[in-house]
Amino acid sequence: MQHELDAIDKAILNLLQDDATLPLKRIAEVVHVSTATAQRRIQALTDTGVITKQVAIVNPNKVGYGLTAVVMIEMQRSNTLMQSRFERLMTQQPEVMSCYEVSGDVDFLLVVNAKNMSDYHRFTRSVLTDENNVRHFKSQFVMNFTKSGTKIALD
Repeated sequence: MQHELDAIDKAILNLLQDDATLPLKRIAEVVHVSTATAQRRIQALTDTGVITKQVAIVNPNKVGYGLTAVVMIEMQRSNTLMQSRFERLMTQQPEVMSCYEVSGDVDFLLVVNAKNMSDYHRFTRSVLTDENNVRHFKSQFVMNFTKSGTKIALD
């Protein structure tokens, strides 16, 4: 179910997507509402699932995770049970930053961060196996980040 967003909700979301540490008072000033109203709005956006999480985004290179791979996964069997099992497995893997079920020639697309090639190789050997219903996978390695973001700009 989609939550109906008004201009104030959108303004709050744009602010929080840029900096989730902004004080409530500052958010209220920018969107021209009371602090209590801003707090209620943010709580409602959280309760309805519009805001799913507030996090710090870490530069992988600064913390020793210098290898990022985009991995295309072709499943052995494409049925709901096996795909759900694979999705649950991916949510448990700390190296997997994103897991998307996609259309086209492959079934899933992963974004994986690893410390180095040896670390990535260990991940593929332990997780991307036939026993986990993976028929084939293809890795593309990120050479440079031009843009990597999480913001959905709301008008």
